[in-house]
Amino acid sequence: MDKIFSESPVEEKPQRLKRFFPMKQIIFVLIILVFLNMIYLDIIILQSGNVKTIEKIIQAPITQQISKNDDSFCSQACVSKINAVMAIANKPTVQMSPSPTPTKAPAVYQASSVTKEYYVPFGSGTGNSADWQDVGLQANVDSSAYGNIKNVVFEVSLHVPTGNENTAVRLYNATGNHPVWYSELDFTGNTSSVSLSSNKITLDAGNNLYKVQIKTQLQYPATIDQSRLHITSN
Repeated sequence: MDKIFSESPVEEKPQRLKRFFPMKQIIFVLIILVFLNMIYLDIIILQSGNVKTIEKIIQAPITQQISKNDDSFCSQACVSKINAVMAIANKPTVQMSPSPTPTKAPAVYQASSVTKEYYVPFGSGTGNSADWQDVGLQANVDSSAYGNIKNVVFEVSLHVPTGNENTAVRLYNATGNHPVWYSELDFTGNTSSVSLSSNKITLDAGNNLYKVQIKTQLQYPATIDQSRLHITSN
């Protein structure tokens, strides 16, 4: 009997050990399988593009994420103002450099010289005298009415119908009883009208009556088509 009781405890220990170790191994294997399963599921999720969907949701504008019916968030107008403020905050700051003070250019003063031109017409007429003859062309000219006179010339256009005689034309001051010096023009006969201009002449002071005179070489008619004074002043 003593042998029986003494040997039985020794025989039961190996059986308990055999039962205990298989259970730990099974639990360990299950944990590994669960861990591997989770890794496998993560791989499938990454391949299916769910991560991209999550990124799109995160990067979506505020107006798309906020529900219009959700009172816990601000209204659409509020969201627009927030987006505007964020846009301004993201813009680079422009630093304005102080503009240099403009320097004034030195003033340039120019003497004003406005040139004025006047024409005193005498008209047209015909003459055939061998000596100086009035042809009825005259005008009163007051030299003080033209300001500071710079230049005065006598201008004539004339022609000789026969075309074969020389003709001379001049301006005569009937008030002063003298020809106007340097006003005489010599014309070689031409059937077509020719324009002539005298040298610079001088008008007498005050109001004077000026007449146009003509003389011909052969006493054939000579026609004055136009005659006038050209006065330049400033």
